[in-house]
Amino acid sequence: MKKVSVLALVVVFALGFGLMAGAQEVDKGGTLTIASGQNFKDLNPMVLNAVYDDYVANQIFDELVTLDPETLEPKPYVAKDWEYNEDKTEITFYIKEGIEFHNGEKLTAEDVAFTFNWIINNDTPNKSEFSWLRKVEVLDEYTCKFFVDGDPKTEELEPYAPGLVAETFGIIPKDTFQEMGREEFNQNPVGSGPFEFVEWKKGDHITLEKNEDYWLKDVNLDKIIFRPIPKVSTMMLELQKGGVDITDTMEPVQVPKFRDMDDVNVMQTPGLNYFYLAFNMSRAPYKNRQFRKAVYMSFSMTDAIDSIFNSTAKTAERAYGAIPPALWGSDRDYLKNEVALEENDEKAAELFESLDEQGVLDKDKTITVYSPPDDNRKRLATIIVTNLRDHGLKAETQPLEWGAYLDLLYRGNEDPLGSEVDLFILGWSGSPDPNSFTYYLFETKDNATLGAANNMSFFYDPLVQDRAIEAQITMDQKKRQELYVELQRRVMSEYVHIPAYHQIETRGVNSRVHDYEPDPLSTMPLVNPFRNVWIEQ
Repeated sequence: MKKVSVLALVVVFALGFGLMAGAQEVDKGGTLTIASGQNFKDLNPMVLNAVYDDYVANQIFDELVTLDPETLEPKPYVAKDWEYNEDKTEITFYIKEGIEFHNGEKLTAEDVAFTFNWIINNDTPNKSEFSWLRKVEVLDEYTCKFFVDGDPKTEELEPYAPGLVAETFGIIPKDTFQEMGREEFNQNPVGSGPFEFVEWKKGDHITLEKNEDYWLKDVNLDKIIFRPIPKVSTMMLELQKGGVDITDTMEPVQVPKFRDMDDVNVMQTPGLNYFYLAFNMSRAPYKNRQFRKAVYMSFSMTDAIDSIFNSTAKTAERAYGAIPPALWGSDRDYLKNEVALEENDEKAAELFESLDEQGVLDKDKTITVYSPPDDNRKRLATIIVTNLRDHGLKAETQPLEWGAYLDLLYRGNEDPLGSEVDLFILGWSGSPDPNSFTYYLFETKDNATLGAANNMSFFYDPLVQDRAIEAQITMDQKKRQELYVELQRRVMSEYVHIPAYHQIETRGVNSRVHDYEPDPLSTMPLVNPFRNVWIEQ
């Protein structure tokens, strides 16, 4: 199934990765400093739902399985092996013996089962990502079994087509977590990974130190410091003067300049991500399709993306659907030519005027476009608001610090009336399967006013829901592709989102950093079965 799904990725990735120079003797030790475009919110893998938090958590925790960086096929990690039953409804994992958490506790099947059972039994954003999982049972000290969920009416188990790509979650020490409690563990995480947590000074930095007893390999680095730097121009200045070694993004206009530098490498790969403008469809006028079309036609998204990302820098490409173009099922050409709307100020003005006359739109009420504080999304929000004002609407931008922004959006899932946001700009990073860009973003179960964790638009369509679930349990990839095409055409023609861009993962990397390459999954791979980053002293 996934061999076909990753074929296009392998071809495209080859264009983005640079080759390292000849073999060089590895230097041990030193501190690596990484700049993040957003502040950090959670460090517990069971609750975190932001790639920025994942940068840190990936160093502290080990995953059950990992993905090969070249093929994105699942490979052993904490699980040394696994096997399916005949109908693909059960997966038995065999855990590697001898792994210890940072506090000396053994990692066993109990910890694996606890991690995943806790996720599916607690209300967190990650719960929706494991709606396919019924339970995990411990068979013996180093063996556990995952039971794939099925039809709740018949209680029959059904296969889960995306397979093992969903198992890439860090394993939590059960006893330690229960002793510390959720909040304390989130602030002082304990894992089994290559680095141990040292301190977290909110808004300033997080420090990790080498795990001297790491089971997988001898870690090259002594220490990692993660620095949140939301202002990209400041991040670029820090990269230039050596204040940081790796940046998780780059200011597009400065990319050509850094490409000419001897002491900085600009590293890129197509990303598995999707950035979009969304409407809160739980209330008027945002639940009105004509209003959403009018907003879409009030500005040119293509021109906005070209302006923000500086087309010569090639750090992003215009999106027309949720599924990235590197994945099968993206249906990019059809969505671009048959569904996407071009700027049409005259038509937009007619629609806004008609909606005002019908009482759907109140032109005296301010429309707020929310965004995170990073420069790219702030600029996009400003472009949208400027055009809405040109059409006689009251509109304003509202950038929020990352943690506060997520709290605001997720709060809507606890309110039957939906979140108080109007329009918002958000991004999503998924796995190498279309399921992660469709089911999670548009799943709403059977209630049109309650979102389902990551469906923050509160969009509900029974056909979309049925196709998303059918695609999960259909093992034939050709049939799955047909389902995703139908699903995405339906969603995008309703203009639930205005697709913005797919970001090309672009890292500024100091030339003293070795054995590092950017990851299409937006993580920060430093030490794993394929990597062991080191720096010249």
